[in-house]
Amino acid sequence: MSEVLEGTCLCGGVEYEVQDPQAMGYCHCSRCQHWTGSSLAGVVVAKENFRFTKGEDLVKTYESELAPRNFCSNCGSSIFDDLGGVYFVAAGLMSELDMEPSFHQQVAYKASWHMIGDDAPQFAEMPPG
Repeated sequence: MSEVLEGTCLCGGVEYEVQDPQAMGYCHCSRCQHWTGSSLAGVVVAKENFRFTKGEDLVKTYESELAPRNFCSNCGSSIFDDLGGVYFVAAGLMSELDMEPSFHQQVAYKASWHMIGDDAPQFAEMPPG
């Protein structure tokens, strides 16, 4: 049986489903800090396992040098980064999420005030593979 997580933006205009999430982790890069106001906790999911169930027309894309970032045009909620074959979906939008972090990436760029408080592996840049 596959696991399905549901998420919604702040205003409720955008809703989506994530099927068979691969992992949950944190990105501490300066781009994520500017996008969310902090590090980004995200769920890694295959692109084909993400689908909008409501409000796809509200989703806008900001093209950045690393990955297109998708957000709700009404409330501004960060929804996902498009990393090609996988999406990095904002974990805070999924109220039923019950996954432990399995990695911290871009730790070399984390905010000086941010203290990592779990035992998940930390990578100065990107995890191998």
